[in-house]
Amino acid sequence: MNNLLHASKLFLKRNSSTILTCIGAAGVVGTSVLAVKATPKAVALLEMAKEEKGEDLTALEIVQTAGPSYIPALIVGASTIACIFSANALNKRQQAALMSAYALMDSSYKEYRAKVEELYGEETGAQVRAEIAKDHINEADIPEEDDGKELFYDYFSGRYFRAKIETVQRAEYNLNRSLSTRDYAYLNEFYDDLDLEPLETGWAYGWTKAINLERHWQEWVDFVHEKTVTDDGLEVYILKMHGEPTLYFENYY
Repeated sequence: MNNLLHASKLFLKRNSSTILTCIGAAGVVGTSVLAVKATPKAVALLEMAKEEKGEDLTALEIVQTAGPSYIPALIVGASTIACIFSANALNKRQQAALMSAYALMDSSYKEYRAKVEELYGEETGAQVRAEIAKDHINEADIPEEDDGKELFYDYFSGRYFRAKIETVQRAEYNLNRSLSTRDYAYLNEFYDDLDLEPLETGWAYGWTKAINLERHWQEWVDFVHEKTVTDDGLEVYILKMHGEPTLYFENYY
């Protein structure tokens, strides 16, 4: 019995938002049905009241006469509105909790990587990045060779792409220019300049001058192009950001 109660509470907690939304949807239908059913009764009452009075009813008299017929519809309608607002509040609370969890994981991961480089040196960090790039090359769809374009591996998103060095440098410049002129920049804007597909979370990741100052003691973002060679002899530039974007950075803006 206790297990059943516990399971029921857990089910309600997990699905409360969905349940409230379904109740709200049913309430909209119920309100409409009750209002339609109440209308003939209200019309009959108004006609009777008008005959008894012998003249047109005032606005107040119309409300007093017909209003009681619509009380069930009003009650259901009010309950429906309450369910809709409650579902919205729960959704916002769940989204806030999810955002906090992702931000915490993101922060912990970056802190871990920074500590590895601090303890074992930048050279070890570069070696780790090179090995990761080599591991991913077997899973990646490597772009075909193109004259004048180098092969890059974006360390943050784990993607290979080809571009001219000048194109990459221009994208880096544009990012820092956005930071300088408007105080913030989105990750997907950077990828757009590189002709890379945007990330689903690319509009949630970004930079601000304030965050960069707090975490890296500088307002801009530095980039490093670490050259490595894969086991197949491919030359790859690992694109690394010193000052990676922050998840839900707009909350800190």
